[in-house]
Amino acid sequence: MLLSSFNLVSTAHYCWQMGMDPIGTPFGLLKKTATRAAVLHSATLASAASAVPPLELLAGAPRAPTALQEQVAPGSYEPPSVKGMSTPEQIALAKHLKREGAKFYGAYWCTFCLRQRMMFGAVGSRALPYVECAEDAYQSQSAACRAKSEVTGYPTWEIGGQIYSGMLSLQDLQAISGFDASVTFPEYMPPRQPPPARPPPGGWKPPTIQGRSMPTQLALAKHLQNIDAKFYGAYWCRFCRDQRAMFGAEGARELPYVECASDGYQSATPMCIAKREIGGYPTWEISGKFYGGMRSLEELSRLSGFREVENDLKIDLGAFAPVRMGDDCALASGGADCK
Repeated sequence: MLLSSFNLVSTAHYCWQMGMDPIGTPFGLLKKTATRAAVLHSATLASAASAVPPLELLAGAPRAPTALQEQVAPGSYEPPSVKGMSTPEQIALAKHLKREGAKFYGAYWCTFCLRQRMMFGAVGSRALPYVECAEDAYQSQSAACRAKSEVTGYPTWEIGGQIYSGMLSLQDLQAISGFDASVTFPEYMPPRQPPPARPPPGGWKPPTIQGRSMPTQLALAKHLQNIDAKFYGAYWCRFCRDQRAMFGAEGARELPYVECASDGYQSATPMCIAKREIGGYPTWEISGKFYGGMRSLEELSRLSGFREVENDLKIDLGAFAPVRMGDDCALASGGADCK
C-alpha cells in the first residue's frame, strides 16, 4: 500500500513555482506547508554553506554573452539535454508512465526537474511524458499547467489522477504507476558536488560588468536610483547578472541594487526577507509595486516614468531586450538550485 509520504515536499527536491499576473507581479508564491518566509529565510541563512562563487571564479564555466550583443527569441528555451546511457528497465518505465497517461510537469530552468530526468538516462528521459510549464519555453504548455491548481511547483507528477509533488525515485514511480514489481532499479546517486568555496572577507560580490554604458542606459539607471526603486538580487543569480549587463559597466554601478544573499557583499538579507512579495531574483520594486523576473530597458523605462526622457532623446530602449542563457532558475532558494 502506498503511503502518504509521496506527497511530502522537501525544499531540497522541489522548485517552487512563481506565478505571475498580467503585469508580472508574483502571486501564490508558496502554497505548501512550508511558508514562503521560512523557505526564503532558511535559504538565505544557509547560503554560506551551499552557495557557489561568482561564475568567473568557476573554471570552464560558460559565460553569457552581453545582453546588447545577442538576443534569444521567446519560446526558444529548452531543458538541458541528459547525458548517460539508459538501461532497458529505465526506458521501459518511462514508456510505461507515458502509456498510463501520467504527466511530469516541469520547467526548463528547474534543477530538480533535470535531476529527475537524469534518473532515466538519455534515451529514457526522451520517452517521459514531460509537460513544459515555463511560458517562454519551446513547446510550452503553460495553459495546461495553470489549469492544474495542484501544480504549485516543479517537478510535479500526475499519475492515476493523483498529484505527487517533488522529485520521486524510480522505485516510487514504479510502485505508484503499477509497473512490473519484479524489476529492480539501482539506487539513484546524485552527482557529487564540489565543496563550496569560502566567501572572501566582506562577502561575494556580483560579477563585474564589461562594456561601456550608452548615455540613455546611464540616465535610466540614475533615474531608477532617484525615484528610490529597488533591484533585489543575489550575486549567484545569472539572470541578475544579465539584468545588470543591460546597463553597461557605468550604469550597473548606478543601479539601486539590493544584495539578498546572506554571504554576499553588503548583504541586506533582513530587508529581502521582510518583503513578502519577493519570490525570486531578480525582482524590481518600483513605485510601491513589485515585478518579478528580468525586465527589458523599455519595460523599466515605462514602469518608472522614464519614457518621457526616452522620447526626448529619440532612442529605442526596446533594442536592449533581456537575454536568458544556460541552465538556471531565478528562485530564492540560493546556490543549491542555481549552480
